[in-house]
Amino acid sequence: MIKFRSNILLIFSAGLLLVGCRTAADLSSTRPNPKWTTAQVIRAHKQTNPEFEYLATRAQLVYKTEDQEQKINVSLRMKSGDTIWMKATVFGVTLAKAIVTKDEVSYYEMLNKSYYKGPLTEISRWLGFSVTLEQLQNILLGQSVLGMGRNTPQLIDKDSYVLGPIDTGLGWNLTNAIRPDNFRLKSAELAASGVMPTTASLSYGSYSQNSGQYFPQQMTLSVNTPKSKTQISLNFKQFDLLQRLNFGYAIPEGFKSITP
Repeated sequence: MIKFRSNILLIFSAGLLLVGCRTAADLSSTRPNPKWTTAQVIRAHKQTNPEFEYLATRAQLVYKTEDQEQKINVSLRMKSGDTIWMKATVFGVTLAKAIVTKDEVSYYEMLNKSYYKGPLTEISRWLGFSVTLEQLQNILLGQSVLGMGRNTPQLIDKDSYVLGPIDTGLGWNLTNAIRPDNFRLKSAELAASGVMPTTASLSYGSYSQNSGQYFPQQMTLSVNTPKSKTQISLNFKQFDLLQRLNFGYAIPEGFKSITP
C-alpha cells in the first residue's frame, strides 16, 4: 500500500490586451497562429482559467514506479482560493483524507491510524520549492503555476505555443506548452540541474466543458531522478460547479501524530 501523503505531494508537486475586443474563444484555432505575440497567448490563457466558487469531481488515481502499480479512487472538492479537500478509497473503503487551506495542511490514513497537521509551508519543504494553495489548484485545473510576462520566450512546436523557460529563482526552470484551441495547458515541465538533476513533468489530455469553461479530463505527473521514476495519473470524472459544499474533516480519536 502506498502512502497517501506521497500521492498528495506529487499531485500538488500561475492586463495584457488581445486584438480589438474579441475573446480568446473567438480567436482559438486547432493550429498555433505564428502572428500571435507572447502577450496575446498569455492573456488568452488567463482568460480561460476556470472561475467557480465551489467545485467537486471524482478521479481514478494510478500510481506507477519501476516496481509497482496501484489504483485508488479519489474524491476531490475545492473552494476557489481557499480549500482543497480529498478522500481516497478502494472498493468503497476510505483509506485516507486530506485537507489543504491557505495556511495549513492535514491528512490522516486509516491503515496506520496516523495523522499529520502542520503549516502549508511544510508542503513546500517536501517538494523542495515554495508553493501556494492557488498554485496547487492551478495544477489540478490546467493553469500555469507561475505568472508569465510579455518577455517570456515563445516558440511554436507543432501544435502548441511553448512559453519558457521561466526562471523560478529557486534553481528550477518552468516551460509551458499551451493548446491553441482552448488556451489551456497541454504540458508543463519543471527542470532542475545540479548534483542530482530532476525533472517534474505535467501533461494534460483532452478537456471537457462545463458552463462554457474547460476542465482537464486527464492529468499525468512524472518525476524523474537519476535514481527513480514515478508517475501518477488522474482520470477525472465530470466536474460539478456548485454553490455550496461540505468540507467535513475530523481526525479520528486515537490516531497518532507523525512527523514527516
